[in-house]
Amino acid sequence: MNKILAMAVLMIFALPFLGGAVFAQGSIAPILPITGPQTPNELVQWIIQMVQWFYTIIFILAVFFILLSAFYFITSGGDAEKVAKAKSTLLYAVVGVAVGLLSYSIILFVQNALQSRLG
Repeated sequence: MNKILAMAVLMIFALPFLGGAVFAQGSIAPILPITGPQTPNELVQWIIQMVQWFYTIIFILAVFFILLSAFYFITSGGDAEKVAKAKSTLLYAVVGVAVGLLSYSIILFVQNALQSRLG
């Protein structure tokens, strides 16, 4: 049974790569155009977008963990161990916000430095 399952998973992951052999008899042009940053300015913009996604996700997670910490505080009932868990969760959430803000400031610094060099 494990061998059958392993073969099924292997075939599912291998199918996208087998399509190239079938279409190889057609045109030489690739099916999907090659995309990506073509100039240094486009690369900078791509990196900026990735960092913006990063700190957006960090902020969303930080808000979630702040709410989770509040839930821990409310449900602790005065238990010192649960209060300590709530405090550590809140501390990590604040560190997450700091990392998000730091990543934003770093990307602004790099963007300004690269734009002044690249023109």
